[in-house]
Amino acid sequence: MSQIVVFAEAAQLLTLDGGPITARGGAAQGELGLIERGSAVVRDGFFSWVGPHAALDLRALAAEPGASLEVHECRGKVVMPGLIDSHTHLVWGGDRKDELEARLGGADYEQIFAAGGGILSSVRQTRARDEDQLHAEAIRRALRMRRCGTTTFEIKSGYGLDLETELRQLRVARRLRDADGLRVVATCLAAHALPAERRGPGGRESYLHELCASILPAIAAERLAEFADVFCDRGAFSEHESRTILRRAQELGFRLRVHANELGPTGGARLAAELRAASADHLLHIDDDDRRALRGAGVVATLLPGTSLVLKKPYADGRALIDAGVPVAVATDCNPGSCAIESLALVLALACHGNRLSPAEAICAVTHNAAASLGLAHRVGRLAPGLAADLLLLATDDYRDLVYHAGSPLIAAVFQGGERVA
Repeated sequence: MSQIVVFAEAAQLLTLDGGPITARGGAAQGELGLIERGSAVVRDGFFSWVGPHAALDLRALAAEPGASLEVHECRGKVVMPGLIDSHTHLVWGGDRKDELEARLGGADYEQIFAAGGGILSSVRQTRARDEDQLHAEAIRRALRMRRCGTTTFEIKSGYGLDLETELRQLRVARRLRDADGLRVVATCLAAHALPAERRGPGGRESYLHELCASILPAIAAERLAEFADVFCDRGAFSEHESRTILRRAQELGFRLRVHANELGPTGGARLAAELRAASADHLLHIDDDDRRALRGAGVVATLLPGTSLVLKKPYADGRALIDAGVPVAVATDCNPGSCAIESLALVLALACHGNRLSPAEAICAVTHNAAASLGLAHRVGRLAPGLAADLLLLATDDYRDLVYHAGSPLIAAVFQGGERVA
């Protein structure tokens, strides 16, 4: 029996369709494909028709032999694609609430890290947990995020910094996908920081060797991640070191993402362009030459305004990126220290108030452009025939309320593959 689900007569249907399937920059990023009084038809989990409600023949659908018809009345609501969080560190152990209080008291992120806190604190706690414990913590976070509208998750490792724990983190990410039914893309971020035990003489060189000779090949052999990432910044890995790691990752078949230019103009953005990475993330410290390089290489600029809020750092200039033609995505950076914010809907609003995106541009940033940065634009991120029916119903008749009433509980329902999941 065919299952037909209709989302009928929405006040606004945001299709994000009609533009290029590649990530969109410039004026195209603000085009939402908005249909007033629009409807969408889903067959067996995929969109089969999207258009004006007046063109929909519900009687014909109801009369189809062997079909089960379900209709969701959407008058007075917005229907839009599910949110795609293209930068998270969702699998970790423990918490760093003590650092929150220290930061609120004036301590700087880099000072906390230099004193053995920050990433290294999470590494200690993550290494101490087995797979089941890590999974139990991660699924609770993921389900909260889904209630806030996220239907696709990129998940990085990087709190292991050794082979065993990196594998364990990525196996949990796979378990969230295969056993729990979440839509997950995994990224190896073993090059997140230098582990504490490698901070003596010769340790840096030995860890770089282990990354390239052991950790990345083992993850590739188990097919645990589609992407590899590196933290190219002060206190982490230099541009030269990052290039070595990323080129090795490319040899092993990984696509690339880069933590770039968060703490200073440290070359990560240009490196992402040089290697044609799928995404360069953070980008607080870039100039016109960096923007031209990113645009020319087709790199998506992924902005993380929640981290700027929590760390009291400047916001990346999203307006300059879009005006320069660079496609922009927005993500939570959900992690145990610098930003534990789980609501991508809230971060969408921060992208407007902090990064100077318009509401329409921000919606494209957390749907189509995020999907494109993950290689998923042919599957999710738009309401279009043939794509998976991941969508949200908003308890408002105007999508701009996501920004105007930032943080309000406007998400009335979350659907993945046409099934209500939150």
